[in-house]
Amino acid sequence: MNIADNSEANIADGVAANNIDDIRVKYHPNAGIPPQEIPFAEFARGHWPRAYKPDVSTDPWYPFRSRLDFEFAELALEAALNKEQVNRLLRLMKSIRSAGEVFTLNEYNDLQSTWRAASHHMTAFTKEVVCINSMDGEPQEFTMYYRSLWDWACGLLKHPSIGPHFVFDAQRLFKFDGSSFIRFIDEPWTANKFWNIQSQLPPDGKVLPFILYADKAKLSSFGRQKGYPVVARLANLPMSIRNGEGIRGGQVVGWLPIVKETKEHSGKTRFANFKNAVWHESFRKLLQMIEKESQMGCWVNCWDGIPHRFFPIVLILSADYEEQAVMALIRGVKSNFPCPICLIPRDHISDFPAQCELRTTENVLKVLEDARSQDTQEKKEQILIQQGLRDVDSAFTVVANTDVYRALSWDRLHANFSGKFGDHLWTELLRILDKAGCQTMATVEKNFSMMPRWHTLNHFDEALSISYTDGQKFEDLSKIVVFACHNVLPQNTEKEGYLLLRCLRAYIEFDLYTALELHMMHTIAAGWEALSTFNALMQKYAQKTDNTKKNWNFPKNHTCMHAFDDIEAKGVTRNFNTKPNEKMHGPLKEKYQKRTNFKNVAQQILDVDHLKAVSELIRCRITDYDVYLSSMETIMRSSGGNDDDVEQEDFFHVRLGSRVKQPLALGAIEQRSTTDKAFTRFRAKLNELLNRHFEITGKPLPGGKRIQFQVDSEVCDFSPIFINDQITEYQYIKVNFESTTDWCQYTDHLRCNPSFHGHSRYDCVLLKMAQQDIFGRLVFLFQCTVGDETFPLALVQPYDAPTGPRLAKDMHLNLWRVCEQPRESAEIFLLGEHLMMHKAAGHH
Repeated sequence: MNIADNSEANIADGVAANNIDDIRVKYHPNAGIPPQEIPFAEFARGHWPRAYKPDVSTDPWYPFRSRLDFEFAELALEAALNKEQVNRLLRLMKSIRSAGEVFTLNEYNDLQSTWRAASHHMTAFTKEVVCINSMDGEPQEFTMYYRSLWDWACGLLKHPSIGPHFVFDAQRLFKFDGSSFIRFIDEPWTANKFWNIQSQLPPDGKVLPFILYADKAKLSSFGRQKGYPVVARLANLPMSIRNGEGIRGGQVVGWLPIVKETKEHSGKTRFANFKNAVWHESFRKLLQMIEKESQMGCWVNCWDGIPHRFFPIVLILSADYEEQAVMALIRGVKSNFPCPICLIPRDHISDFPAQCELRTTENVLKVLEDARSQDTQEKKEQILIQQGLRDVDSAFTVVANTDVYRALSWDRLHANFSGKFGDHLWTELLRILDKAGCQTMATVEKNFSMMPRWHTLNHFDEALSISYTDGQKFEDLSKIVVFACHNVLPQNTEKEGYLLLRCLRAYIEFDLYTALELHMMHTIAAGWEALSTFNALMQKYAQKTDNTKKNWNFPKNHTCMHAFDDIEAKGVTRNFNTKPNEKMHGPLKEKYQKRTNFKNVAQQILDVDHLKAVSELIRCRITDYDVYLSSMETIMRSSGGNDDDVEQEDFFHVRLGSRVKQPLALGAIEQRSTTDKAFTRFRAKLNELLNRHFEITGKPLPGGKRIQFQVDSEVCDFSPIFINDQITEYQYIKVNFESTTDWCQYTDHLRCNPSFHGHSRYDCVLLKMAQQDIFGRLVFLFQCTVGDETFPLALVQPYDAPTGPRLAKDMHLNLWRVCEQPRESAEIFLLGEHLMMHKAAGHH
């Protein structure tokens, strides 16, 4: 590991005065900011900017003449209305327009002229022709589209609601564990590369790091029409912003040409070199927009009027292996050295841990220089083949402080979900299950179908009968595959099925470490250990199944060796995952299908994409304007002493929903105990819980008497206190909780519903108890009122019954069993006190 300067945090001064979990922030020396120590309760991960006042001197919808004009234009753009449809809708609106609303658009030409005026608010695309000599020596022209990276970045730096979120100086963050401060990493500016680059700049220099993504996108349904978008993000915006949507997130900044491949040239080295030359010459046009600024720096007056001297770099290249091979100018899967990052030989690509020499721009340029100095083409080609390189000049050399081989980043989506799991482990599992017979496959498919339905998790009714191409589907399958198969593959360490099951479990643990959104030293060390375990099991499995001729020497089986190095250098994997970028393929495909005539589509798609970006910019201004006016109104109400309209959270971090309209009588609920023993002594349990709550909290009992829910037949003069016997049932809870891994707030959605979209949903939950946390299953959600206080409550069946000795299989698969208590042991819990966090899979 190479998490630098952790020792600097273990200084003696002040350690004794610190509390556990205190945070220390160390800024780069060039920032001129002294270290800070912050109590954990006051620390906010990321960067919380100060509030700002938008410019109210100009209407935020300008150059549209009214807000209604813009909202109509926005809707017409989103719905892809054509000229005839726009004119029909305008005539209709004109006929029903109220006198109070200003609406000035009369025909389609009015709309188009306003869009043309608005389009200047953002940097437009430039069309340029790239000319490359073909294999026969004749020049061949290709069309490249790009927008200025520098102008686009400056627009964000100057934007009044985006600018305050930028972080310009590298930081090192530490958390106090009781004896020392331990470093942790999340955003790019907390990792090593950002710090090291800032150290290479002049004292007044600030890093402006770009994240660039490039990949072909299928535009037509059958993939015959393709596009090649380039997407940019800025790495010194927080992850939640730059990976989001709208102008704050990724933007299409380029459209690369695609060289058509013919049967005559397919597979030939010269043609592959030609395609790579076209790619790099085209990409160079895009990077030249920041070439001068990267070398000398450039002063920019930011959103707050303060100038900063920025040095743009390419910090992260986010791409699948095929694109990474092009970016690195290597010869791909069949070359002697197929890894774009290091020089591991092809025959040893599945070995672990092979510490191989890393590629760098410097050593690659030396190889190219040596090859080009040879007196024959044969000698030159021999040197290039030996290193697995192509004789093409890299586009990335034009950007200072950028090494393409350090910018290339491990991609969890393609390397793990679609690659290692989807293309290989899942395929092996299907082979083994098919060999086991139809009955075994039917049992596994039934197990998949019986898995609890969870929010954001795909449910699989026919998991083994469908072919998948979506990485999200493979990710969800990997989460539940061990639970679906553990009872059908016999426990025999010598059997290939059971060995594969152990490999799958080890893969899941490795993937979980790569998915963490905050890493400390011990989690990176644990991640390396999980990777080592996974690789050892995979090598054992490969030897066991050698007779199947399955080849495990594929690059994606090796690139995971660079995952944790990338995390230390550039932050957690969400910083360089291709998933948020690939989500942008969908809107591009929709623009192709709805807004083009299917001829020369690039210009048409990019014109619409540009207007969409302009629309998002104006919408952002309007939203900021509305938020500002709303905050002013709140302040005015508060200053007038009227706080009645301010909405409060229902029950701290818990909110009940899906209320059953008719209140329920306790007598009717207790009658359920005749068919469901969970409701046995329901009223007595409720009385005990509420009386205990008032006793523990020290609150006075209503009327000074103990709480006693009763039914009508039990009311008498000497009753302690009569409470309304009606309660309200709910079937949904929204729970906000703080993650123990990255300390951020997350939201879970829990169901307690006998028929949710045609299926019963009684989710399992994690409950905070006095001695230890336990699992349980929701049985009944309800709310009752005592005096002036309302209580959100849940009847839960605990899953803390003894499970007996731990099985050898459970230890092999690292599983922990839970067992339900008898149904009549169901307990009532006060949600605000006991419900900790999200649902979990419960198995009988």
